[in-house]
Amino acid sequence: MKKIALLFDRGYVDAHFCFTELAKHLVDNGFLVDLFYIANPYNPAPAFYNDKIRIFSFPLSKFQKFEFWTKVKFYKEHKYCAVFGTPIKGVYLAYKVAKSQKIPLIYLADEVYDPKTKSYSGIDYDKDKKKDIKANKYAKATIALSKEYFDYQKKINNLPNTHKFFIIPNSPAGKAKRLRSNYFRDIFNINDSKPIILFIGTIYWRLAQKIYEETKNYKDKDYHIIFHGRTKGLIGDKKHPFIKTSDTPLPSNLVNYAVSSADIGLVLYDKNNIGEYYSGKTSGKSTSYLKNKIPIIAGNIEFFKDFEEKENIGIFWNGKDDIDKIITKAISKKEEMSKNIPNFYEKNYDYSKFFKPFNIFLKEII
Repeated sequence: MKKIALLFDRGYVDAHFCFTELAKHLVDNGFLVDLFYIANPYNPAPAFYNDKIRIFSFPLSKFQKFEFWTKVKFYKEHKYCAVFGTPIKGVYLAYKVAKSQKIPLIYLADEVYDPKTKSYSGIDYDKDKKKDIKANKYAKATIALSKEYFDYQKKINNLPNTHKFFIIPNSPAGKAKRLRSNYFRDIFNINDSKPIILFIGTIYWRLAQKIYEETKNYKDKDYHIIFHGRTKGLIGDKKHPFIKTSDTPLPSNLVNYAVSSADIGLVLYDKNNIGEYYSGKTSGKSTSYLKNKIPIIAGNIEFFKDFEEKENIGIFWNGKDDIDKIITKAISKKEEMSKNIPNFYEKNYDYSKFFKPFNIFLKEII
């Protein structure tokens, strides 16, 4: 079987569908996969329970780089038919592998590194961005998480109009379906039937901080709010008087089960932050909720207005109004909104549907 390398210089691979679904879909379409990622103590290691997906450490140290290139150059089991990479360092390493083995490079644009924000961790922007642009232009195609995200990337990386691209959303495959689950009720010993309002993410989003602070004076409400972390240690103080916090990230194969125990999902992006603005439109949080037929409260990006005004699958929050009123409104409409989610999800977010055109292209170029 032909083998593909995925070079992800990321430590949160298991928490994002754009990584896990890609690996699984490549295997389902007849490839073996070697996935390289950066291990860390704050996120679960990617676990696929599939012997056709091998997991390796992304080469960072001199020894790791020596070992990596020795295998790539001299070991038959590390000969690939294509290589994928994430910006910036992952895709530049993929570029060098593609040149060395004379194989196609696919640029997986999970992020766009903006010149206005140069303080990226572990990156010398002015130096490394040139390598990123070079690799992107060399790539046979780019996988972007949304059309607007790709248009932004095209501008930042000065890509030609002829550059091939595919839009594959950051979302789980399959139809929207609610699982039978009491996960959060069980771990927090919630015995009543009040709806659960769930936020998956970190406390560092501005609107998440706003809710976190403003609910400290809440007493008893007709609902519960739960903040669940995708990265250990970044969710807030467990002593919050109203919000229940869980800072233990779940492996990807349990995410749907946990999310299905909620009633409303919070998507807390701020249009005033350029990183949050684009992340909001490619949000795995949104798709986690919608995959489980859970309506969302989304703020404050204009894009999310359609979720309420056009699609009736969520409630828009401008980030200023009293969140208690917004939550109450969402609860009153949650059954109605939930019924509209399956058709919307199949049209806009089913990973398998969007992967098919790319899969045809991939098999043509290798």
